Amino acid sequence: MVLIMINKGTAYLLWSLCFIGFAGIHRFYCGKPLSGLIYLFTWGLLGFGQFADLLIIPGMVDEKNLKYLALRGGNQNNNQSNTQTVVVNLGGQVTGQIPESGYQPSNIQLPQQQFPQGQIKPAPSAKNDVVTLLKLAQSKGGSISLTDAVIELGQPTSEVRSILENICTDGLMEITNDKSTGAIIYRLL
Repeated sequence: MVLIMINKGTAYLLWSLCFIGFAGIHRFYCGKPLSGLIYLFTWGLLGFGQFADLLIIPGMVDEKNLKYLALRGGNQNNNQSNTQTVVVNLGGQVTGQIPESGYQPSNIQLPQQQFPQGQIKPAPSAKNDVVTLLKLAQSKGGSISLTDAVIELGQPTSEVRSILENICTDGLMEITNDKSTGAIIYRLL
């Protein structure tokens, strides 16, 4: 499907083809092929529909153009980019210009994260994760959901699910359903 902006002048010109026997061609142009076929084979609904379209054409053209703009992100100019820029600054100085806004930060200083020399924070281990999840369940009345665990650990869902399944296999928790919502929960044994 080719998407282009259409104009009312062309639609009215195609409408005028009804005088030589081609009624409904303007409807194909406005993105309404089914009614275009009906108009073509019924001579514009015996002329009544063709005449009514004189008033309807501006709305059909606007509707088609709005669909085009919605699919194109509202950008009519092909020379402009419709992409968004995301900048993640983990500390330091912000420089440059925010695209299309004209705003230029002037040396905004962000606080730098300081680590004591020689100390590196240890990566979380599976043992730490198990203890963390058990303490979380204990603090939440004995049961947690997968969402609770993902939020607490800050790890991908697949990894957290694997940790929870290992805890259940070790006999520390069981998988069950919440009685009121039916959601899957992990309950301490």
